[in-house]
Amino acid sequence: MRNLLSPSVIVALFAGCTSVTSERLNNAQIEAIQDRVEERHPNLSSSQQTAITELVVRAVDNMVFVEGGSFMMGEFGVPCEPGSTELCNADFSPDNDYAHKVTLDDYYLSKFETTLSDFDLYREIMGRTPYAPELRAREDRQHLFQLDLPAWTKTWQEAKDYCVWLGELANRPFNLPSEAQWEFAARNRGKNVLYATNNGEYTPGVNTPPDDGPAKMRPVDSFPPNPLGIHNLTSNSAEWTLDWYSETYYQESPEMNPTGPSTGETKVIRSGGYRTASPNKTTILRDHVNPVEEHYYESLGFRCGQTHTR
Repeated sequence: MRNLLSPSVIVALFAGCTSVTSERLNNAQIEAIQDRVEERHPNLSSSQQTAITELVVRAVDNMVFVEGGSFMMGEFGVPCEPGSTELCNADFSPDNDYAHKVTLDDYYLSKFETTLSDFDLYREIMGRTPYAPELRAREDRQHLFQLDLPAWTKTWQEAKDYCVWLGELANRPFNLPSEAQWEFAARNRGKNVLYATNNGEYTPGVNTPPDDGPAKMRPVDSFPPNPLGIHNLTSNSAEWTLDWYSETYYQESPEMNPTGPSTGETKVIRSGGYRTASPNKTTILRDHVNPVEEHYYESLGFRCGQTHTR
């Protein structure tokens, strides 16, 4: 199993016998995060406070800068036959069909989906019991709870709260990404890219999971990232976004930095997840689910984003 918990050592801060390292932050910035952690969670042990500091620093390090721009969001069409100039819809969902111009400011998106390990730590700090305790107790289900697998979720709000909590400790505006931000990044800044892989193609066993065995979750750093450096925007977890869902929103969306309808009954999820049939795991695939599900689901995860501040 590849170690996602220890980024390359560029700077180090030693607190007792522990150290917090960062690829991006200097000592003073790490110390400021540590101070905020101690102020926010004064009753935790020093080891727990250090674990949170490491988590926050890692979250900052994992943010990929996405230069903003304009693109036509939604169905862009693919050749009906190889070499054909006639275009057919790439996606089966009719509410994707209304391509519309969207312009986004600069932002950041995490290169990884939130891991089970990091989400478990957050839930522990918040005094919540582990989800799926009956499965965790079974020897034949331990493979479902590898530390570097995507987190399981049940509610949109808990995923959002996790991102906001991280951002408050980092002193950065973290949140779930909007649906438009998610698609723009998946399409390599809005290009007509059908699959969010390293080359825009879906090649099982090379840049996506092999299709000769049972579908399953993969570690969040599995397979090459897309050209922006973001992993698993296809074929792992379905991912919560900030937006409420409306089947007519693409026809009503504002151009500048859309974040979905003001209200709704379901939330938009993107990527489809590992249970979605391979040809359908496109960059324009959208779905929607209740903001509160019945159980914690293995195939419903998330990643955090960040508004760019100058």
